[in-house]
Amino acid sequence: MIIETIITSMDESGRVNVAPMGVEWGESRIVIKPFLETTTFRNLRDTGAAVINITDDVLIFAQAAISNPEPPTHPAVRVRGVVLEAACSWREIEVISLDDTPPRARIETRVVHHGTHRELIGFNRARFAVLEAAILATRTHLLPAEQIVSEFQRLQVIVDKTAGPREQEAMALLTAYVRKALAAAPPS
Repeated sequence: MIIETIITSMDESGRVNVAPMGVEWGESRIVIKPFLETTTFRNLRDTGAAVINITDDVLIFAQAAISNPEPPTHPAVRVRGVVLEAACSWREIEVISLDDTPPRARIETRVVHHGTHRELIGFNRARFAVLEAAILATRTHLLPAEQIVSEFQRLQVIVDKTAGPREQEAMALLTAYVRKALAAAPPS
């Protein structure tokens, strides 16, 4: 089963990377499949550790999909890394095997520590819509512009009906990003 998470990883100099990523979930083992050109891949390859954050704060998903935000964090307990303050729970992981066959790596990890900040309340329709919009925003170079615009219009209706302030802010951020990305794209 794929669970949408925020992975926080560090490079060897201590710079933190915050990235949304679906992972193959397991209680003691988690499989991560980043593209080879990503910072997450390089950090996991070079340091062998990261933190898998479970959060219901979709603004962090939106920000991390289009940039490398600097949300509040605190040090991890067992690995060299950081935990999001907005994490409901987290898993500190260490790499046990790495297959870097293109285009996506397959990185098997073991959970070495886990923690909980608060109960995961869950996702309403707006949160799911923003999560889907964040995924679309990362694919503006892969999908036809018409498909992205159509999906964003459909998702915006859901956000308009069911969102709170964080979801509205996240959707507005993603919409502005996608408009700019599509306007800058070469004509097809």
